[in-house]
Amino acid sequence: SRSVGIKSTKQSTETEHIWRFGLNMMNFAGDGGEDLEKKIGYNITYGFLKPIGSVGTYWGMDFGLGSRGFKVKENDFEENLIAHNVQVSPFTFGWKYGVIGDLKVDVHFGAYASFDYTGKCKIAYDGDEESINMGDWEDDLEIDWNRYDAGLNIGFGIWYSYFNLDFNFQRGFIETAKESEAYTNNFMIRLGFAF
Repeated sequence: SRSVGIKSTKQSTETEHIWRFGLNMMNFAGDGGEDLEKKIGYNITYGFLKPIGSVGTYWGMDFGLGSRGFKVKENDFEENLIAHNVQVSPFTFGWKYGVIGDLKVDVHFGAYASFDYTGKCKIAYDGDEESINMGDWEDDLEIDWNRYDAGLNIGFGIWYSYFNLDFNFQRGFIETAKESEAYTNNFMIRLGFAF
């Protein structure tokens, strides 16, 4: 006699470690961010994904460096502000769905917290330029900058084997500056590698 069986694809149960790096289109949302333009920044993270069950769901954490900022341009006046920060995402939950072969799509959401350790604001007006460090923003620019931020990450990614293209939206819940009514509003496009 002969037995016939169906072979199912097993999901990996091993923790994946991931490096991601890419561009960050920085801006601010809310009433205080209406007249601000997008500015290009960066995002670099190292993290891990740990499978939950065998259907592609996972949880993870990551740590990294990032940026937030804006640009204002009106006639002969231009202002470019960027703050560099350390970020941690204490938890991320997601689901990788196998499309065909090594190709998978990935949806994920989580939380983040960050601290701005340095920054610079460049102002150009009528041919004159000035650069102001973060420590002087309150005195020179009258900006009571809040170095701490926290909010949500929501993203979508494509995996091919160990390589990842990730699109991530970051929305902060803490006012960027006192009584500013402006909140972090970043969109990131990142490349990743799992090992």
